[in-house]
Amino acid sequence: MATYIPFVNTLSDCLRLKLYPDATKLRVSLETINTLGEKLPKKLPLWIDPAIDGYHYLLISKDRSENWKEYIKQFKNSQILSNTSFLRKPETEKVKQFVTSILDKCSKFKSAWITVPQLPIIDGTSRNKINRALAAATSEWKLNSGFNGKFILPLIFTHQEQLKGKTEWRKKLTVAKTCYRDSGALGIWAVDSSLSDQKGSGKYDKRFQSLIEFHKDLQQDFPDVMIIVGPYWGMNLILWAHGLCDYPAISLGTAYQYYISGGFPRPPKTRLAIPPLRRWAVAERPLKTWLDDVLEQIDPSDTEYKQFLYLKDNFSILSIQETARDQVAKFYRKWIDKLEDTPAPGRALALYQDLSSAYILGKQLKELPRKEAPGRAPEKVAQQFMLNCL
Repeated sequence: MATYIPFVNTLSDCLRLKLYPDATKLRVSLETINTLGEKLPKKLPLWIDPAIDGYHYLLISKDRSENWKEYIKQFKNSQILSNTSFLRKPETEKVKQFVTSILDKCSKFKSAWITVPQLPIIDGTSRNKINRALAAATSEWKLNSGFNGKFILPLIFTHQEQLKGKTEWRKKLTVAKTCYRDSGALGIWAVDSSLSDQKGSGKYDKRFQSLIEFHKDLQQDFPDVMIIVGPYWGMNLILWAHGLCDYPAISLGTAYQYYISGGFPRPPKTRLAIPPLRRWAVAERPLKTWLDDVLEQIDPSDTEYKQFLYLKDNFSILSIQETARDQVAKFYRKWIDKLEDTPAPGRALALYQDLSSAYILGKQLKELPRKEAPGRAPEKVAQQFMLNCL
């Protein structure tokens, strides 16, 4: 059994699961499971998320999709979590009724794990009381229902400033300890939903360092607790290689970032993985031109030359959206396999060496097309990850 956990969001994600048949669990939203259910592999255990994090945007006066609104209103007292007055002074019985309604639905799918209903983390303390009430109601539901699976406490951060330093995250971890204890959870899932970690932003150097320091504190505060991280593109793998998480959460050919439930679909960009550089790029005409230039810059006898040539010769087919997602997912599987084949004590060094090779190669190449800004330098993504491996 592999150590990664795919986050399954769409029907096309289900098709790409054939590349990951040995996943530990499949994480699926309760909102979408009726649509995906028949396409999910029968043998892989499910982690069901109740998708209540969508309330976050209602509470900050941003709308949610009609599909999510229709989904959430089926549960008893569903309106309470969009009422800021209620959050400040939760009524225990109403919270219990809501939690019972939604967890009853989660358990119908024979879930091995269920995410504890929690609102995402924000600045200040306005959600502490409701999250503690939701956690306590979860534990009571488990006792009454006979559910014998595990609960996973989510720590969904919503802004980079929340993970800027110990002053910012210590108070959040104090609340997390209470919710973990009161919910009866046996694992933690932590993710910064604002982080798309392969953009190559200059601010990411410090941001990645802070993320690692946060996870050191998280592990110290929750010793011997199962920890899941991501999905990200590279930081999930780095934290795993450091031994700071048990399971890296992964995407399936697209996103490689966590999006809070119920958002409005945006026209997706079609991207291709560039395996020698351990990154991806938008699959449009300028990328093909860039590939032509690369093939003139590197030695035809190099292994990397063949990989670039494959992208260039098959560009018209690979740049079709679903084909591109397949290509990204296949690359990512190979990357994970390479790390899994390395004994745990040497995994961080192996990842460093892997990314160093990508960095050295990228330094020799011309800038990527404009759509890759701010990370147009081919080596930038590998460099930022590499510097945080050791």
